[in-house]
Amino acid sequence: MRRLRRLKCPPTERRGMIVIVVTIVLVMISLAGFGFVAVMYTENKAAHLNVDEIHVDNAAASGTELLKSVLAQNDEGREAMGGLFDNPDLFQGQLLFAEPGTNAVVRFSVLAPRIEEGQYIGIRYGAENESAKIDLAALSAWEQAVPDSGRKALMQLPDMTASVADAILDWLDADSAQRPNGAEQDYYASLTPPLEPRNGPVESLEELLLVKGVTREMLFGGDTNQNYLQEDDESQSVGGGMGFAAQSGRLPWAAYLTLYSARRNLRPDGTPRIDVNQSDLRALYQELSGQLNDSWVRFILAYRQYGPYAGEAAGRADATLPLDLNAPAKYKIGSLLDLVGARVSVPKSSGSAEVYQSPFTESPDVLNIHFSKLLDHVTTDKSPVLRGRIDINSAPREVIAAVPGMPDSAVEQILAGRGLAGGTEDASRRHPTWLLAQNLVSLDTMRQLMPYVTCGGDVYRAQSVGYFDSGTPAARAEVVIDATGTVPRQVYYKDLRLLGRGFDLEILRGEQLEDLPTTSAGDFGNPE
Repeated sequence: MRRLRRLKCPPTERRGMIVIVVTIVLVMISLAGFGFVAVMYTENKAAHLNVDEIHVDNAAASGTELLKSVLAQNDEGREAMGGLFDNPDLFQGQLLFAEPGTNAVVRFSVLAPRIEEGQYIGIRYGAENESAKIDLAALSAWEQAVPDSGRKALMQLPDMTASVADAILDWLDADSAQRPNGAEQDYYASLTPPLEPRNGPVESLEELLLVKGVTREMLFGGDTNQNYLQEDDESQSVGGGMGFAAQSGRLPWAAYLTLYSARRNLRPDGTPRIDVNQSDLRALYQELSGQLNDSWVRFILAYRQYGPYAGEAAGRADATLPLDLNAPAKYKIGSLLDLVGARVSVPKSSGSAEVYQSPFTESPDVLNIHFSKLLDHVTTDKSPVLRGRIDINSAPREVIAAVPGMPDSAVEQILAGRGLAGGTEDASRRHPTWLLAQNLVSLDTMRQLMPYVTCGGDVYRAQSVGYFDSGTPAARAEVVIDATGTVPRQVYYKDLRLLGRGFDLEILRGEQLEDLPTTSAGDFGNPE
């Protein structure tokens, strides 16, 4: 019987197989190691980039906080800090953080558009006063006080039509009655999908896009990256053409409209004004005596007690008016302008009453100095905040023309008389009565305008940009800060990060690009 022999591989063949297996294992381990290194490298870059993003977010937020801190000051404090119109020392290229040993530098800038003759011409370092715009919430009140004034206000906007103006007012007013060219429930119910008109104050300007006849180009123009410039690519991207704002050469409607305008009813030093119509005359006398000339105080109290005199007697001027604080207050002062050129008849214990002239005359010097001081300290409106009034010192032509009762002939005179809109505050233009002092309007017209106008404001809009000196990454946001309360608060926020940095580094920092450090994204906190 034959026995089978087991075949055996030569030792050299076994050793060759082991080498191949070991080589394959080492290659697999190496590839796994390289893969792990690649993943770790990517994670490292992502972590550093995430840190960079956090830093620019904080930088943009710091710009917002800086704006809040400036707005928290009273008028005198803001002016001492350089103001809010164009203040590059305060709002341009502020250094937030610099990593030791690296070129990683983080800054922020706060910017607003520079507008002249109804067009964007560049940027400035500061914020926009929302009181320089038409407050949509005030239009219905204007309509009630002065019929058709709301429609007239909207018709001042560039290329506005009667049908769109009526449609906007129908959307805003509380009733369901349709205006001649407007739209109400019947029209919006016929849409697909159907809509319900607001019939009240809107919650955002974007809501106006729901109104019949309003288009995005009309409301926001063609500035798609919102940097106050019309670039070539934007010109081609809006409806295949230049877009509404670029075609007309005018600002979009959003530049003239707001939901937030307000002004604190305070003295320049930030303390509350004295209510001149309070019932306790003794308390009123004490408050006024500490702030105003005694002859002014006496005339004001006599006016409250006896009212305006309408007789033919000329009245005594520069005479000490007798004061009886036991006599009750029978009259209220509707407007402080009622005191200008007024007379009062003060009864005497025996004989006929004596007529006295107001210390406030229509003399430009009196209006600029004395009456302005009166307006600094007293008010006829107890509201702590005055909303919806137009700042005649910075509002554009279209907005000034929208003020109810504003004479057409006065608009150009106001623009010429105030000089640079929004520039350095002039004490003689601290109150709207500078229009009367410069004889731009009559006393009667000024009385009509006073409930609708102001000088200055306490709600501001700006863009805050946080960025690296290298240019990337960057964060950008548009904010509206309301400083009418004890603590300024943010009432509007729009994240503009997806629209890019928006502004060249020369604009943000005020330096040439070749002078900037060459730091790349992800290098923050990672020195070589």
